[in-house]
Amino acid sequence: MPPIAAHSNPGLQGMGFDLTVPTVLDQTPVQAEESRQIDLLLERGASLLRFPEHLEARFQQDCAEQRLRSLLQNGVLVTVVFNWMLWSDWLMVPDVFDLGLKLRLFVFTPITIAGVVLVTFLRSPLMREWMTFAWGLCACAINISLCVASHDPMAGPYLVALVPIIMFANSVARMRFVQSMAMDGLVIAGFCWAWYVIPDAPFAIMVPATLTVLSASTFTLYGCYVQERDERQNWLLHLRESLLMEDLERANEHLDAVSKSDMLTEVANRRHFDEFLQQVWDRARVDGSEISLMMIDLDHFKAYNDRYGHPEGDGCLRDVAATLKRRLRRPDDLIARFGGEEFIAILAGTPLATAASAAERVRKGVESMNRLHATSNTHSVVTVSIGVACLRPNSPHATPAQLIATADEALYQAKSRGRNRVFAFGTND
Repeated sequence: MPPIAAHSNPGLQGMGFDLTVPTVLDQTPVQAEESRQIDLLLERGASLLRFPEHLEARFQQDCAEQRLRSLLQNGVLVTVVFNWMLWSDWLMVPDVFDLGLKLRLFVFTPITIAGVVLVTFLRSPLMREWMTFAWGLCACAINISLCVASHDPMAGPYLVALVPIIMFANSVARMRFVQSMAMDGLVIAGFCWAWYVIPDAPFAIMVPATLTVLSASTFTLYGCYVQERDERQNWLLHLRESLLMEDLERANEHLDAVSKSDMLTEVANRRHFDEFLQQVWDRARVDGSEISLMMIDLDHFKAYNDRYGHPEGDGCLRDVAATLKRRLRRPDDLIARFGGEEFIAILAGTPLATAASAAERVRKGVESMNRLHATSNTHSVVTVSIGVACLRPNSPHATPAQLIATADEALYQAKSRGRNRVFAFGTND
């Protein structure tokens, strides 16, 4: 039978449905290694406060926004609190009050305000943490400087003013444990140096002051450690939950795809065909477009199976399905295995003549496979007979069942007229 007209009518892969059976359940080596590392870390806990490099980078990035908000809030708060200490300067070391006023209001405050602005431009979470460290160290250095510069008898005891700074940095500002430990070590060293250089520091007061500073550092460092450990542990749990949800989502997608596809031929199955046809029918009933149906049957397939065996028969079905997918590639269409050796194709928005032309190309494509069929009564190669039908869903009494029945009758006509041909009511003699 000669072709009716040349027309490009690609078929399935429509509606975003990939008919190739997916392997979404298979994790990549990177995903598998990440899951293994997370399970191992959860088993032993986050006691080391350090993850493998790629997880550490992800942790820092995930926490970056919340940490930035915390830094900005604490930057404003520490400016106010630190300047309140001018009252303590006036009471404890009045001889250097002017110096304290300059250092607190005209050095530390501008530096803090500039730091609050600068930290918003820093992209590295690690740099932001070290900037917090620098703020805390600067505040402690100012207090130590005032005590060393003062000749007041209370200069030595006034070193205990380092305690609120340590507590603020380790608890309120929630510095990371590494930065907190580094800052506290330098502060304690500075405290000891100041005690050494301050003349006539009362020993009876300095010993309790030292113990107070050491205790404040120890307790708040422990709290800082526990807080970061718990934060990391919770992050790991959240990440593991997210990965499990992703696995579950992939599993559901896999099951959904499997439930809609024919495992042998990797085209849609009958269930998905019925659902898709109803969706296309409802849409066409609104916009008034046509729907064409192509019923495709392999000629003398039982004889082929008897002669070559079922494995070869399965291979033949796969090859025919692949030819259908190559010849019908329009995204809005669908190819399905209708049952046994029958396939069916939905061509949405396609008039009868165009669908018949596309069916002729399919017929020629299968014939050009040149797959030997020695037992065929009509041809020496595998061929197909195709029936084509077309309806407008908004026509009176039109139903999907009527469209299928018409296509089936057209297929019967194609087979009764010698097979290896296309029959479409209204286009055939």
